[in-house]
Amino acid sequence: MSFSNANPFIDPAPPSVSLTAPPLTGVMVQINYPEILSIAEKGYIGKFQEQIRKDYPNNHLEYNLTVGSLDEQRMWDKSPNWRFFDKSYYWRVSLTTKFVAIETRAYSGRADLIQRVVKIAKALSDTVRPDLIARLGVRYVDRVYGEPLAKITDIVRPEILGIYLPGAFDRIERTSNEVFATTDIASMISRWGFMPSEQSHNIELMPPIKEDSWYLDTDVFENFDSPVEFNEFDFKTTLSDFASRAYCFFRWVVNDEFIRIYGGRV
Repeated sequence: MSFSNANPFIDPAPPSVSLTAPPLTGVMVQINYPEILSIAEKGYIGKFQEQIRKDYPNNHLEYNLTVGSLDEQRMWDKSPNWRFFDKSYYWRVSLTTKFVAIETRAYSGRADLIQRVVKIAKALSDTVRPDLIARLGVRYVDRVYGEPLAKITDIVRPEILGIYLPGAFDRIERTSNEVFATTDIASMISRWGFMPSEQSHNIELMPPIKEDSWYLDTDVFENFDSPVEFNEFDFKTTLSDFASRAYCFFRWVVNDEFIRIYGGRV
């Protein structure tokens, strides 16, 4: 089965194909800004919560623990992570002093994702009012397991699979690969490999399962060296471009038979 001849880093993305059973395990958009220490205070984020509460009524507080050292003494930095969930708990908004992230395991399409991000960005701009954007990224994680995994050498580009070849399966416990690329619009990091059962390279976006699997994790992002005004930034257009570039790489990695296995018509 033939694969695309397009350059996945600069050529236009192919038309998006809807999949009835997509292999996506998680999608995340993260917006970073210079640290706003007041977000750590419960009373400070009340207006933000009110603006998003209709869509994300459930919430709880977690703490990110960072271990450091000062004069040879171990120090613990506890930074708050405010979590807001929709009624189904399929969508989650995470707000910290350094970033806001929107994550889902129930991805239904690019338009819905971008619409949600734009609403969150507006709520943040109206209430917390960050001045600048430090980084913006969109990340897609796919996983192949079960019957499709047995066909992996027929549906995933051989140069991506590398050493994962017939006859070597029973000897390979795990593989890990990575590419860092500068695309026509932004930077991209993609990681992929074989994953044994009960393991994951990222528990949040790809929870472990009781089966062996192969994963593809693609992150398209930009670190802004020059100041970018938060309330003037075009999130909709930029995220659409980032998502298109991630999709282009995905379609370069897999062939049409892969798309058909997961319910797409090509």
